[in-house]
Amino acid sequence: MSDLPHTVWTVSSTSYLRNLEQEDLRGECIAIHYQKPPVRNEEAGTTSYSLRFPLLIVASYVEKPNEVADRVAAILNKHWDSLDD
Repeated sequence: MSDLPHTVWTVSSTSYLRNLEQEDLRGECIAIHYQKPPVRNEEAGTTSYSLRFPLLIVASYVEKPNEVADRVAAILNKHWDSLDD
């Protein structure tokens, strides 16, 4: 297991079939992905990893989808744990 901190919210492209014209059907789609941090079971000596999945899809109408997604993911990462208080 890596010593690097886990990032819950990340940005990357995803497969998402949109109901658009043929040439845009397979265009890049940017999403904000969610994944819980790994959980280490010291007793068993194992680590469990959760499923990473796209939770938010950035609309193709956005002018700079990567920048918008990065900003949203940064906001979520900054404030996510504060909701547990």
